[in-house]
Amino acid sequence: MSPFCKKIARKSLFIFTAVFLAFVILSGCWDYRDIDKRLFVGGVGIDKSQQPGRYNISFMIPIVRAIAGGEGGGSGGGGGGGGNQKPVEVESTVADSITDGARNLALRLNRDLSFEHMRVVVIGEDVAKSGVEPVINPFMRQMEFNRRSRIAIAEGEARKVMEIQPWVEKFPALYLESLFGNESLSGKFIDGDLGDFLHQIHDFNGNALVSKISSGSKEVNIGGGAVLKHFKLAGWLTEEEARGINFFQGKITGGNITIDDPEGKGKVTFIILRAHRQLQLTADGPAPEFRLKVCVEGNISDTTEGVSLNIHNEEVIEDLVSKEVKSEILKGISRLQQDYRVDVLKLGEYLHKYHPKLWKDYKDRWEDIFPDVMISVAVTTKVKNIGVTK
Repeated sequence: MSPFCKKIARKSLFIFTAVFLAFVILSGCWDYRDIDKRLFVGGVGIDKSQQPGRYNISFMIPIVRAIAGGEGGGSGGGGGGGGNQKPVEVESTVADSITDGARNLALRLNRDLSFEHMRVVVIGEDVAKSGVEPVINPFMRQMEFNRRSRIAIAEGEARKVMEIQPWVEKFPALYLESLFGNESLSGKFIDGDLGDFLHQIHDFNGNALVSKISSGSKEVNIGGGAVLKHFKLAGWLTEEEARGINFFQGKITGGNITIDDPEGKGKVTFIILRAHRQLQLTADGPAPEFRLKVCVEGNISDTTEGVSLNIHNEEVIEDLVSKEVKSEILKGISRLQQDYRVDVLKLGEYLHKYHPKLWKDYKDRWEDIFPDVMISVAVTTKVKNIGVTK
């Protein structure tokens, strides 16, 4: 290689190395913020404000120095030990949006709010009735919000949920998150995270099923569900209706059903191990017709005193459980078809996916057609184990 070529090669290598190092170093810290300069938001509550068009935004914020039990918060941190300070503070502000609210708090707090570890978002009942589209817009646009957070509609004010002080858990945000993780213990609530909700409400024109939450001072209840129609709260589902919808959608992973024992002496508790469903279109016509088959398997967990079970009355128990499951499914379907007239059962999605030509005939009138859709339900139950009887 000539001296001239060697010189060009060395110069090119130097430039490449300099650019590569600059890329690695700068790309790793361009948005860096010292962790001691952040406040990590555990939960967000959104209520209507008395000022028209504005919201009361409540931020649930863990206090690190109180949790650490006396350690300071680092430079810019605000002092020494936690003493009797609560491990969580709820800061509220009136704002046009959650982003605006976070910026407003910058006028009162000396740290940035971080939403990377957010656990729960709660929307107040009044906000949901007037329309959730404005308040969820920042969650759709900005990736800083943790989309694995749980989202729920509050029965009443969202701030009351943010202010609970559960006796079973030090941090309310973790308590709320863990409640929604109990789907294997109970199917009586609507489960789903923020990402699922945003996907659902975007794809189905503002229609969605979402968790419901009601609060006391020490605990909350997440039983039931909320129905959104065109981005507005249409109404609530009871616990039985919510479980019926979960059976319909094949989302049941556990729970229990209590029935009268075959001899009329007491109660029998049936523990659900698994449930499968099969949906099939059986007719088209002016309104389509569907057949839903549900298969439930489980064990007999316990009986009241005086109730004796044996292999001969298993079939009777299976029939009683099947009737109860079918009743809950029909209650959920009726509520959605007759009261709210909104297809969150995703029957339209089923037709679009498996019968696209037929769906073209229905899609423009589907909101009017859905209440007249016929759905036959058949449930079979299998008792796997009745336990020790003697």
